[in-house]
Amino acid sequence: MPSRGNPNVPNKQRRIASRVKVQKRNAVSKVSKNPRGTARSNVLLPTSGPLAPPSGKKARKLEKARNHARQRAVQKAMQQEGEVQMTDAPKTTKTKTTKKQDDKMEVDGIS
Repeated sequence: MPSRGNPNVPNKQRRIASRVKVQKRNAVSKVSKNPRGTARSNVLLPTSGPLAPPSGKKARKLEKARNHARQRAVQKAMQQEGEVQMTDAPKTTKTKTTKKQDDKMEVDGIS
């Protein structure tokens, strides 16, 4: 008996067939296209070039680059408006001044 991932769901061919039926039923002009990425599709997906989908690694790199560019744009806009984010400035604290005269107790002055 062939192994089956989940016997409680319809297989891929049945899912595609039912989806096509629904698309044909809902089509405005009653003409539907075969979905891309299926065996019935006559559209070839490119594996290279500008129209090819990026790989997972490339997609992560592009997302990082987009986020970095967005952050740079925000910082540039803040600098043009005059708002500067202080990141490397050292924190200065006020030093406490000690009073030498107040260190004596009251008892010392009585005698």
